[in-house]
Amino acid sequence: MQVSVIMPVYNAAPFLDRAIQSALDQPQVVELIAIDDASTDGSAGILEAWAEKSDRLIYLPAIFKEPQRAAAARNRGLTVATSPFIAFLDADDYYLPGRFTRTEAYFEANPEVEGLVEPVEVFYQANYRGIYDRSKIAGHKDSHAGFTRCSFGDILSLGIQCNGLTLRKNSQKGDLYFKNRFFQVQDLDFFRELLFKKWHIAIAGFSSSPVARYIHHSSNTSSQLNEKWIFSAQLEYHWIQKLSSEPNSRKDRWHLFYRYVIFKYHAPLWSKWKKALFYPFLFVKEAIYLGRYLR
Repeated sequence: MQVSVIMPVYNAAPFLDRAIQSALDQPQVVELIAIDDASTDGSAGILEAWAEKSDRLIYLPAIFKEPQRAAAARNRGLTVATSPFIAFLDADDYYLPGRFTRTEAYFEANPEVEGLVEPVEVFYQANYRGIYDRSKIAGHKDSHAGFTRCSFGDILSLGIQCNGLTLRKNSQKGDLYFKNRFFQVQDLDFFRELLFKKWHIAIAGFSSSPVARYIHHSSNTSSQLNEKWIFSAQLEYHWIQKLSSEPNSRKDRWHLFYRYVIFKYHAPLWSKWKKALFYPFLFVKEAIYLGRYLR
């Protein structure tokens, strides 16, 4: 198995060495494509040093003075990737030993499968929004350790993380592309697009061992909650519209609608009493507004 790993980099200097080493330690990785997104903290110098030291690290310098966000960087990486398999790694995260061992065996045994999602351990540092160190697994809700085919409905309730995703590049269902318009939630939109285009994606059971560690810290873009919820609401609205012409999608559209209302009004910060008081009004109001897409 030969894998190209796509890694967007923006001001990740404290984490870069660990991330790079964790990818290059995997024997299946033939190239780690690191794309600098106008970093200002010395990340570019670290990438240059690694590129000189290892011919497996492909360094793409920034081409704009301002950051273009992770979607644009990943798209640059995808255009130059040469391996038959594609994987992703955030620059402040890292792969665990044997990242692609189970992945390789599964793809070899199941040539019809075009993508595989495996669990990622999510680790919260002490300086992340006041939450002390703890971890959880982002993966399939089922307790088994095997694989099942993933449906569009599955990803509306499951934790999917890009560090655990591996794709066959030679699928005949179109080019791989991230939409830059959604910024913080572009990875979720990307995964939904794969399933919308009928990619055969398998997902590992929750009890399967994790393949990577995702680090939550105060510098994460995901810690910018207001921005995240704004883009999340835009994403759900987009997919409600997109699915409105799809048969047998009503349940999924209503699930998206619930998420849309929650994110639009920043409801996760509300007290239980405020939710009980305002939820009915907001859901009725938005249901009337989006009624033509929900029928």
